Amino acid sequence: MGKVIFRWTSLIWIISLGLLIVTACGEDTTPTPAAPAITSNSKIVFPVAINPRLAALPPLVLRVWFADDYYNETPILELIREFRQAYPNITIVIDHTEWGKMRGKVKDAVGSGTPPDVAHQHAFTFGAQGFAEPLDDLWQQWGAKASERFMPGALEDVSWGGVKYGVPLDINTVFLFYNKQMFKEAGLSEPGADYSYTRLLEDARKLTKADGSRYGLAIKPGAWDVFGLLRSNGGDLLEEQGNRPTAKLDSPANIEMMQFLADLINRDKASVIPNFNSGKGPQPVDLFKQRKIAMFFSGPWDLKEMERNSPAGLREEIGTAQLPKGINGKTSGSVQGGGSLFVPKGSKNREAAFEFLKWATTPKYQMRLTREMGRYPVLTELYSDPYFTDQPLLKPYLEQLKTARPYKLEAYSQADITWEQTIEVILSGANTAKILLPDANRAVQTAINSAH
Repeated sequence: MGKVIFRWTSLIWIISLGLLIVTACGEDTTPTPAAPAITSNSKIVFPVAINPRLAALPPLVLRVWFADDYYNETPILELIREFRQAYPNITIVIDHTEWGKMRGKVKDAVGSGTPPDVAHQHAFTFGAQGFAEPLDDLWQQWGAKASERFMPGALEDVSWGGVKYGVPLDINTVFLFYNKQMFKEAGLSEPGADYSYTRLLEDARKLTKADGSRYGLAIKPGAWDVFGLLRSNGGDLLEEQGNRPTAKLDSPANIEMMQFLADLINRDKASVIPNFNSGKGPQPVDLFKQRKIAMFFSGPWDLKEMERNSPAGLREEIGTAQLPKGINGKTSGSVQGGGSLFVPKGSKNREAAFEFLKWATTPKYQMRLTREMGRYPVLTELYSDPYFTDQPLLKPYLEQLKTARPYKLEAYSQADITWEQTIEVILSGANTAKILLPDANRAVQTAINSAH
């Protein structure tokens, strides 16, 4: 999930209806006085009933850290404003950072004894590494059936070793985007339910122009992204049995898929890998909007991007499908994304933090995240809303979500780095998957063992 880093040098003050939000980047701010009491809030219908125990607490400061591309979006600001209105004794201090840098920032804060009360990322990762508070007791207080409303995959994002460390915020998965007009002009049938990577290769070759002005496909070489393609070929990276997962990087399905991708790029010259990691290269959606590629793999956030910013006529050319059914057309799967909110280890306001997490998952804010930000809900009941059922382009996404699973290797920092480096070498054509993956598998297993 590509993230945007916001650079600024001054504090931003937003004052609305007694709300005081302080935005900072990377450092604590002086807590501000509690807002004036709102005497009429008992007559307001809030998304979550007011917790009288929290409402009776003396003034406190709740420090909340969001990813860069969430913290100043209208649904998030409105969530904070309304929570603040319900609890005028709670001042909320906002901080933000790039998604990928949240891990280091939270770990440093926990290590120094100054953790935030709420942070945004994958809760299971922090739970696995001992940087998040276990929250099973607060989940039980929420209600015996509270977890039943969530999509099973969403709960995987907050769970590790049978313990919940957070509350899901949104969910997504990777599927296939393609240009219908390009397929038509090339005399090709559009991808359907039986689409395989073998057919994708044939189509990508025909859709690629010899002068380099257009490629059949763009591949994003991130560890998370490529895991989704392995899953679609029946592969996985970890086998989770017992307390210590077993690395499976060198499984036949993974070797086959990684070599297929490397050949597609280096031998067949039918795919391009923009220079994403340098921060200088375009994203696949950018190339798609410029009509420089015919296909790419991405998630529903790029549907929202193209809805907002597309050249004339492009929106009518967009087609979507599930990921190809493996090399042979017989497997299915993808990677699950999205994120969750969790309580970092050592928070002094654990119960108030959990209350905030509950508010973020109410239908009101879940649908606002969807409609305004392209971030999709974690509540199963919301998928019957016409917003989803009346959009044909979303149907492949909804089906793909059923077979998506989180990228659990992320819970092991060194293993995650090893896998990412291995992808880079294989896709560059510097060595074959058959040679590299067994070595990478041993290194990953060592990293897993050392973490237990």
